[in-house]
Amino acid sequence: MQHEITQPCMVFEKNGEVMNAGWSRKAVFCYNEPMSRLSGKHGERDCYFINNGEVSLYLSVENLGLEFAIKIAVADLKRGGVISDFVVKKINLIKSKLPESGTNGEFLYTDKRVQLQMTNTPQGRFLKCDFIDFGGIKNLYFNLTLKKMVGESLNELAPFERNRKYFYLKRFAPKFVASGVIRVGGIEYNLNENTSRVYFDWTRFAKPRRHNYQRLSADCVIGGKRVSLCLASRVGDNRYGNENCFFTDGRLHKLGNINVKGNTGRLDRPFFFRGGISAVDIMFKPFKVGGQAMMSKMDTTVIVFGRLYGEINYVELDGPLTLDNAQAHLIFSEF
Repeated sequence: MQHEITQPCMVFEKNGEVMNAGWSRKAVFCYNEPMSRLSGKHGERDCYFINNGEVSLYLSVENLGLEFAIKIAVADLKRGGVISDFVVKKINLIKSKLPESGTNGEFLYTDKRVQLQMTNTPQGRFLKCDFIDFGGIKNLYFNLTLKKMVGESLNELAPFERNRKYFYLKRFAPKFVASGVIRVGGIEYNLNENTSRVYFDWTRFAKPRRHNYQRLSADCVIGGKRVSLCLASRVGDNRYGNENCFFTDGRLHKLGNINVKGNTGRLDRPFFFRGGISAVDIMFKPFKVGGQAMMSKMDTTVIVFGRLYGEINYVELDGPLTLDNAQAHLIFSEF
């Protein structure tokens, strides 16, 4: 039984344990990290996915225990092809934590190849990056302004069943639009607020073991409405809630358990997602370039770009939500 939490609450009780397990439509979980008995051992990830139908930009910044990583992938959805690169550093070399507030704070990183700036404001975000020899072949530059739109977000708090001092805290917010420029070598992509969409994936956690995580996501326009999708595998004790949901024009619709059929050893083949009595019946089909899946591998993260086919039947909708030819991506990661 999924448990919806509607009132603000602290993540950690006085004993350092997580008690308010569940999900919410708003950012009700106050991340009071100093109360955690595992404070200082928390992992954190800020991830952006920006898409305008022509180009997709994936940016993930991760503090994962003993390592810090920046992962960036740029996919040309019209010409076909992906260029990606990443840096991994020991955590003791990084002095800055990622911003905890969605309305203020800044993160800066600089080394010989990469300069990255992420700034949070009450109105949105600013992302700026220079990456020399990106993918070993071209320079990457982007300067983007993200504007926050009205809409709900998925927020999930899951403890770990045997030890509630361990936790998994997630926020999936597909309510931004982007303007600015992405430049890879001699190719330039211009983004504007009318045609671009951005989701923000915010994760904080402390886990007793590593997990193989998988998520199907989409953020597109169908029938004049913005539709966003999040179908994800289990992390922590999910009896009171999970990440499975979709959005229509900023309204969150929660989904139950989803059965996934696919072969992680053959990412060039389709994946199938089904739930309920024909409530969710979706196929993800990878784009192919030269007979190979259009994908990127960055350290322990793999992204596969493709399209969706199928339908979601939901009681609050006037009719089935048809997803045929909707651009989407599969993310596989270990953390």
